[in-house]
Amino acid sequence: MNVEIQICSLIVVMLLSALYFKNRRLKLYKGQLFVGVLLISIVNLSLDIVSLLCIHYRDSFAVSVTELICKVYLVVLMLETWMAMCYTTCDLMPERRHRRLCRQLFATTFVFGAVAMLQDIGIYDAGGVVYTFGPAVYVTYFYAFIMLPAILLCTFIYKKKMNRHRCTGLRYWISALVVAALIQFVYNDLLLVGFATSVGIIVLFVSLENPELQLDRQYGCFNGTALSEYLNQILERGEKFALCDIALDNVSILKNKSADIVKIRKLANKVMGKNPDVLVFNNLDMNIILISKDISAIRRILKDYVKYFSVMSPVGMESMISIMPRGDQITSVDDLLKLFNYCRNQKSAFISNNVLFVTEKDVNEFHLIDGMRSEITAALAEDRVEIFLQPIYNIKTGKYDAAESLVRIRKHDGEYLMPSVFIPVAEANGMIIDLGKRVVDKTCSFLGDGKAVDLGLKTIEINLSILQCEKPDLLEDVLAVIARHGIEPNYLCMEVTETASIHSKKLILNNMESFKNIGIRFALDDFGSGQSNFTYLADMPFDILKLDMNLIKSYQVSERARHVIQAVERMAHEMGLSVVAEGVETEEEFDNMRRCGVDSIQGFYFSKPLPVSEFMEFIQKHNRG
Repeated sequence: MNVEIQICSLIVVMLLSALYFKNRRLKLYKGQLFVGVLLISIVNLSLDIVSLLCIHYRDSFAVSVTELICKVYLVVLMLETWMAMCYTTCDLMPERRHRRLCRQLFATTFVFGAVAMLQDIGIYDAGGVVYTFGPAVYVTYFYAFIMLPAILLCTFIYKKKMNRHRCTGLRYWISALVVAALIQFVYNDLLLVGFATSVGIIVLFVSLENPELQLDRQYGCFNGTALSEYLNQILERGEKFALCDIALDNVSILKNKSADIVKIRKLANKVMGKNPDVLVFNNLDMNIILISKDISAIRRILKDYVKYFSVMSPVGMESMISIMPRGDQITSVDDLLKLFNYCRNQKSAFISNNVLFVTEKDVNEFHLIDGMRSEITAALAEDRVEIFLQPIYNIKTGKYDAAESLVRIRKHDGEYLMPSVFIPVAEANGMIIDLGKRVVDKTCSFLGDGKAVDLGLKTIEINLSILQCEKPDLLEDVLAVIARHGIEPNYLCMEVTETASIHSKKLILNNMESFKNIGIRFALDDFGSGQSNFTYLADMPFDILKLDMNLIKSYQVSERARHVIQAVERMAHEMGLSVVAEGVETEEEFDNMRRCGVDSIQGFYFSKPLPVSEFMEFIQKHNRG
């Protein structure tokens, strides 16, 4: 009786099951599917052995009983294939949709199983060789030869969506099953399907489903991979849970080279792991993440944790603890870590006793900023960063001989993001450097064809951020763009805000002098909006002084403001600077500024910032007239 292979295969699968259930593990949906594969494989192998025994000793049983057991084995074989397909597709869709797919596949499997149960089955037993044949067996083979290639095909078509180890393990398993089924179909005495099953289970267990792969062996808690999988699952299910992040990077005892850090961390995690309602994860080298559906459970754990480290450390509690009562507001592990870092940096003034509470408002602010950061990155990659040009009117010539180049981000729906929305985010994250480079490139490209110059445009002003001003290679970057587009440097004027000039005076002075040497001029933007310091105006080589629009508005209602503007205008002209009035919106403001003696006017009174094509139409209409 050829039953030895099945017995060996069953022993192997049962040993793996014992190892699997022995270890601590997370209750993950995909892990539950593997448990289903494991259990149904045990049932399948057991029935295979029982059916062979019943055939061999069929004289002791009724024929109908033996046939029934053989047919049940075939049905379970189909169920194992169904379970394999469910396991294969678990990475391809959300859990709810996947459960629905599994139910639909089960209905199909049930139909095939019912058909197999109604068919005749033949039994062969001669010369120590035992196997079954007939219509019931052929229905099973037909089902298997549909499902197994489909499973294998999924691992190739959807390999980018699937877990890499699951994909590889399934390929080995299903390939082994297909080969075993083909051999067994041709050589009925070689019962290899059970053996192929055990091989597949071993591969999946070793490469992906071993619970120890979820554990941080060094510290005795769950690891970052387990955190990612668990968070993704509970977020997808929409479950409510609380989060706590414990940063240990500033704990002095853990910085002590003579201390047994692993032992200390392991004991700390053991303290926190006492409560089964709280899951402990080690995400980064110096970060512990706690997750629980009950925030009070986290608070109880934290009390024990603080007590533990207060005893261990001579200076008491040093860990930075961030508590988030509504963990379901995050979207991923990366989102979680960035959120906690953001809150620590932005809310440092509100941290009490090293404990920070992350509120719904904090999360909304973070998502707004993080979303804008992603939008800027995508806009730069997809060339959706554009320039708008606002005409500047020269009072003396009556022409629009200058313009200010202003950055815009075009959204996918065609609408534009205003600078006030994305510039603060870009400056805070250093992305303003790349945005600034793109604006210089777009501006020089616009000037490159010479059409605007032919229409009387002499200068385009480009805003420089503080970060750009501080770059030692700023000149080289700009010169490379100028050379690429073949324009003269004297068509460019760099605008520096008053704040930048005050706080970064020494850092930008060298850059300004280098730019001046090649003919690029400088404008002091938004003068009068902040801490006006005439010393900086005197020390730095500006060519143009731009009066802030709020100062212009004050001219209308304040006599003191009028005196200030008139004094600034006289001083600037005596220093050889041109004066531009910004934000002029009404005819009254225009008349006041003209009488005041400014050289140029910029504002909505003449035009809002325009896309390049509309700007060209504007100056063509007004400058040629």
